[in-house]
Amino acid sequence: MKYGLFLLPALAFPILAVASPLTFDEAKFKADTFESTLSSPDIQTLVNAQGKLASLAFPTCAQRTGSSPTDFTIVVQIDIRGSVVNSWREGESRFAQCFQEFMEKSFSYRPQSEPFFTAFEYANAH
Repeated sequence: MKYGLFLLPALAFPILAVASPLTFDEAKFKADTFESTLSSPDIQTLVNAQGKLASLAFPTCAQRTGSSPTDFTIVVQIDIRGSVVNSWREGESRFAQCFQEFMEKSFSYRPQSEPFFTAFEYANAH
């Protein structure tokens, strides 16, 4: 029985270490929270990075999908090196799917800490 007490914590740890995936709403909440803590210079750097991405992604996705953008939100989780390690999307259009893929591969922003979450929101003004 003495050995069983030592095995139980060892077996329990891997189970506790596995995190469940976030929902879109949870990831968006994290993005809003992380973005709200940024300093003014960091906000400007993030906005510039998102603008650079958008200026490349919008024409690329319009051409690839043959469609105009509709409302969508993409949330990404970024590691300390600036690489996108996870993403979530609200909006099911082909354009939104293309934008998510483009953001996963091409978004470049180096956060001060990790994990870091940020969101890109697009609303079509009619």
